[in-house]
Amino acid sequence: MVDAPELPPPDWFATDRPIVSRSVPDLLAAAAATHGGRPALMTADGVAYRHDELAAASATTAGFLRSVGVGPGTAVGLLCDHHPEAVRSVIGVLRAGGVYVPVDGRWPAERIAAALHQMNCRSLLADRSTARAAYELLDRVPSLTSIVCVDGGSDAFDDPDRLTMTVGLWNAIAADPDEYRGAGFNLRPKSATFTEAEILAYRDHVVALVAAAGDGCRVLEIGCGNGLIGKALMAAGFDYVGVDPSSVAVAGLTAWAAEHDVKATIRTGYAHELGPDDEPFDVVLVASAAQFFPGPRYLATVVGECRRVLRDTGRLVIADVIDPISGDNPDLFRIPVRAWESLAGDGFAGAEILRRSGDRLPDLLQRRYDVVLAAGGSDRAADRPVLAGRPQIEASTPWSGPGPAPADAAYCIFTSGSTGQPKGVLVTHHAVANLIDWVNREFGVDVGDRLLFVTSFAFDLSIYDMFGVLSGGGSIHLLPDAVLAEPERVYDVLMSEGITFWDSAPAALSVVLTATRGRAPGGRPALRRVFLSGDWVPVSMPAEIRDRFGAATTVVALGGATEATVWSNAFVVGELDPSWPSIPYGRPMQNARYHVLDERWDPCPVGAPGDLYIGGECLASAYAGDPALTAAKFIPDPSPDRAGQRLYRTGDRARWLADGNLEFLGRLDDQVKIRGYRIELGEVQAALVRQPGVLDAAVVTAVIGGDRALCAFYVGGADPVDEARLRSRLAETLPSYMMPARLTALPALPVTANGKVDRAALAGLAARPPAIAPGTPRQDRPVPVEGDPDEVELTVRDAWVEVLGPGAGAGGDFFLAGGDSLTAARFVALVNEDAGTALKVRDVFDLLTLDALITRARAGEAALR
Repeated sequence: MVDAPELPPPDWFATDRPIVSRSVPDLLAAAAATHGGRPALMTADGVAYRHDELAAASATTAGFLRSVGVGPGTAVGLLCDHHPEAVRSVIGVLRAGGVYVPVDGRWPAERIAAALHQMNCRSLLADRSTARAAYELLDRVPSLTSIVCVDGGSDAFDDPDRLTMTVGLWNAIAADPDEYRGAGFNLRPKSATFTEAEILAYRDHVVALVAAAGDGCRVLEIGCGNGLIGKALMAAGFDYVGVDPSSVAVAGLTAWAAEHDVKATIRTGYAHELGPDDEPFDVVLVASAAQFFPGPRYLATVVGECRRVLRDTGRLVIADVIDPISGDNPDLFRIPVRAWESLAGDGFAGAEILRRSGDRLPDLLQRRYDVVLAAGGSDRAADRPVLAGRPQIEASTPWSGPGPAPADAAYCIFTSGSTGQPKGVLVTHHAVANLIDWVNREFGVDVGDRLLFVTSFAFDLSIYDMFGVLSGGGSIHLLPDAVLAEPERVYDVLMSEGITFWDSAPAALSVVLTATRGRAPGGRPALRRVFLSGDWVPVSMPAEIRDRFGAATTVVALGGATEATVWSNAFVVGELDPSWPSIPYGRPMQNARYHVLDERWDPCPVGAPGDLYIGGECLASAYAGDPALTAAKFIPDPSPDRAGQRLYRTGDRARWLADGNLEFLGRLDDQVKIRGYRIELGEVQAALVRQPGVLDAAVVTAVIGGDRALCAFYVGGADPVDEARLRSRLAETLPSYMMPARLTALPALPVTANGKVDRAALAGLAARPPAIAPGTPRQDRPVPVEGDPDEVELTVRDAWVEVLGPGAGAGGDFFLAGGDSLTAARFVALVNEDAGTALKVRDVFDLLTLDALITRARAGEAALR
C-alpha cells in the first residue's frame, strides 16, 4: 500500500499576529517622540538630521506640498539622488497625505514620463543633479503643476557656469576663417554634417520669421555671432542692432558692416544686458542662442528684458529651440513647449509655437521649433508650472492637520510589464506597517542600528531602508550615487563608519566583495545583519560575508514580490547543506500566507512543485489604473475560512521542503530577475520590434562571464541593422539594467513543433563557450595593435576575455561588449590579483577600452613598486 502524499500541515500557515494598523508618519512620529535626540540621517559630514529635526522638517515639507495642491491620494514624483533632503521629502509627501512615485534618473526620459503620467503626478521633487531633467519632462507629463528642487533654490535649474563657458567657446568658434564653421556649423572638419544649401536654407528660414513683421523694421538680434543671419537682415534693409558676448564675433561683424557700407550697430554684451535704447525695436530675434543659456530662470530674465525694449506692437522671435522630446543635444538647454505659456504671461499676448515642415532643413534642425511672442496683454489663463526650491519649502507653514489613514496608499513602485508598458504597484500604509513591525521585532532592529542606504528609490527594498530603521529609532547613512558606483569606497564606509545593517540584491553586495577581494580590512566592521533579496543568493556568499565582516554577522535571505510589500518570507542562513542548489526561499512572515497549488487550486503535497500564491496583510492594493490586471493577478482566496480575502498569483513555481521551508523553482512566464531587477522579457522584446528595420525579436537569458544576462535575437529586413545605432535607440526606451548584453541577428527565429518561438534553442545559441583561462596561447586572446605584450598586458587581456567571453574584441567598449558593473568589478579583481596592480572599477567606467585599461594597469603597477 502506497502512502498518500503528505500535505503541508496547518501550522505552516499559522502566521497570524495582532495587526499593526498605523500609517508610516505615525510610526516615524512615535520614534521621534522617543528618540528625538538621536541621529536619523547621516552623511560623510556627520549628522544631517536628528529624529526630532527630521520630524519638524518633514512637517514643513508637507506644508509646502499642501500649498501647491498635494492632498490625500495626490501622486507626487520623486527624482532624486541619495541625500537627506530626498528622504525628508518622501516623508513630507506621506505626511501631506500624498502617494510618492519614485523614478530613477538612470531610466530613459520616456520611461520616467510614462510612470509619472500614468499616476497623474501634480508635483515632481528633484534635486540639483536632476533638476534640468525634471524641467524637460513638462511636455511629457501634462499633469505636472510644480517642479521642486529640494536641496537648492529655483536657480538650481540653471547652470551658473554656462555663460562664462559660452564666451570662450564662441570666441574660439568665431575666429575660424571658414564662414560656416565660424557660425557654429560643421565644427568637426572630417565630418561635415550640413551642406551649404542646408545652412542657407536655415538662414533664410529665420530671416522669414523676422520679415513677417514688415519691411524695414527695427531689429535687435541677440547672439548675432559672426553674422550669418545678421548680414542677410542688413542686406535686406532692416535697421539692425546685434549683440553678442563674443568680442571676436562682434569685431568681425562690425568690420564686415563697415566694409559693405552698411549702417548697423554691433556691440558686445550678454542677452540679459541689453541696456537702454533710445528707440524700441519692432523685432527682437534670438536665433540658435537659447540653447546656450544657463537655464529656465535665465531665459525668463532674458524674455523680460526683451519685452522691455520692444514696441507694444513688437514681436519676440526665438528661433531654433531644441525640443527635449527629440532627444537631441542633451548637453544643451532644451525648452519644453509648455514653458512658453508661463514665459508669455507678463507683457505678451501669448506664445505661438511654430513646428517646422517641408524638406529643406536637415533632420536635426527639422526637429527643432520656433516661438513667436507678440507684445500685448492676455486674458487667457496661462498654464504656468511652478519651479520652486528649498527656500519656498522652508518658508511654508508646517502641516499639522490630519495625516493618512492606514488603508490609504503610501507609494507606487513601477515594475516591468509583459505588455511593454511598466505597471505601477500601489501599496498601503497598513501593509508597510506590518512589514516594519515584523522585521524590527523578528531581527531586533533598534536605536543602535545604522543602515547603509544603497538601493534605488525606485527599487522596493528602499521602502524598508527608509521607514523601517527610522521607525526603530536607528539611523540611515546616505552616500551620493556617484560614490555608490565605486565599490571600493562603499567597502571603506562599511568598514569604518559603524554600519550595522546592509540590505540589497545579492549582485550589489557581490560587486563590493569582488572589487575588494584580497584587500586589507582598513577598519573594524560593525556589520551584524545582512539582508539579501530580489534574486538567487549564491550558496558561497554567506561564508564570504562572515569571513569579511565577522563570524557573528547574521545573513538573511528574503523573498516576496513588489505586490506583497517588499518581503513576505525569510530564511536565516546558518549551516549550509552541500546538496542545496541554492539558499532556500524560507518561511512566510507574520500575517502572510504562502500556498503552493496545482492547476485546480488544490494544495500540492510536500516536495511536489506547483504554482506559488501569496495571501495576507502584506498584499498591495492594486495595479494603478489597471483594474483588469488587478483582477487577474489578485484573485479571491479559495479557502473556505478566508472568504473575502485575496491571493496574489506570483507567476513563480515552488515546492514545500520537508522542514517547512519553501524552495523557489523559477518563473512560469517570461519574467526574470537580473541583478535584483525584475524584468519582463516581453517589455525588452516590445522595445526591439519598435525599432526601424527589426521585423521580429525574442529575448532569453543566458550565463555570460559567470552572470545571468539578457540576450536578444532579432530578424532584420532587407537592409542590415546597424547594431550601434540599434543599441543607442534602445537606450532611449530601456533602463540600463534592461539592455541586452548581446544582440544577435538571425535570418528567422527558430520555432517549436507547435509554432511557438523555440526559446530553448535560442538559449543554446546564447550560451558562451568556456572562458579562456590564463596561459592560453596568445592567438586566442584579443590581438594587440603593436609590440610584444608584457605580463601586465597579458593579464589584462586574459581578464577581459574571462569576464566578457572570447568574442569580445580588443578595440571595443567594455559595456557594449556585454560588460556591466558586476563584470567590471570581477575584471578589476582578476587583474589586481594576478598582476599586482591598483586598477579600480572607476577606471573601467572612465576608460572603457582594453588598450586604455592596459595603460592604466601598467601605471598602477609602477606606483606600487
